[in-house]
Amino acid sequence: MEFSIAALLANFTDDKLVAPKALEKKLDCKDDASVRKLQIALDALEKIGVLAKDRGRYRRVGEDELLEGKLRCSSKGFCFAIQDIEGADDIYIRESQLNNAWNGDRVLVKVTKEGSRRRSPEGEVRLILERSNPSVLARVKQANDGFRAVPLDDRLLFELHLQSNGGNLEQAIDHLVHVQVMRYPLGQQPPLGKIARMLGGDTDASDVDIVCCKYDLPPSFSDAVQQVAKALPTKIGKPRSKSGWIYAI
Repeated sequence: MEFSIAALLANFTDDKLVAPKALEKKLDCKDDASVRKLQIALDALEKIGVLAKDRGRYRRVGEDELLEGKLRCSSKGFCFAIQDIEGADDIYIRESQLNNAWNGDRVLVKVTKEGSRRRSPEGEVRLILERSNPSVLARVKQANDGFRAVPLDDRLLFELHLQSNGGNLEQAIDHLVHVQVMRYPLGQQPPLGKIARMLGGDTDASDVDIVCCKYDLPPSFSDAVQQVAKALPTKIGKPRSKSGWIYAI
């Protein structure tokens, strides 16, 4: 099962030690690959000081300097980490301090410069808790090192290297595509994606298809879902009493 760092850290409360086996069960890690991913995540969180290990179990390390927020970026390359706490300052983050985080991601931020009356505090992304873009709408272009997908959303400040998945990428140049993210950027390695669906040129792409791809909505539904939908009432009747409503089909 795929899990986010946010889901993993949610299991650490009140400075209690948690065993890896308990985490495997809570995160539904049933195969060797998912167990290995969990251990890699635990090792990484221990290395950067978010978790501490004690006799084979882990606990959350409290660090007041790290603040949680959701990134809101602009096309000009600067972002703000928006905290969930009402009235808390938005933290300004330069593009060079994003550390591979994307617009919409939930992150832990360290404040590097205190704010003033006219300026927001500045910070840097220390940890990406949860990714918000498993796929993107993009236009394909050819580069010296292969084919790339350029996101239509200009707040996404990156290009994905495209992996061939049986199709002719040259035929996709300048076309709109729905790209599934195969690997997020890691160190100096760029993000990698593959075309999940060809939408056509600017005049060919359906508005419905574009919306479905943008929000990862299924283009069709299973027979079971369709049967349930057919059984729902299509009209709302007048209220029978103060305690409820009746429905007329």
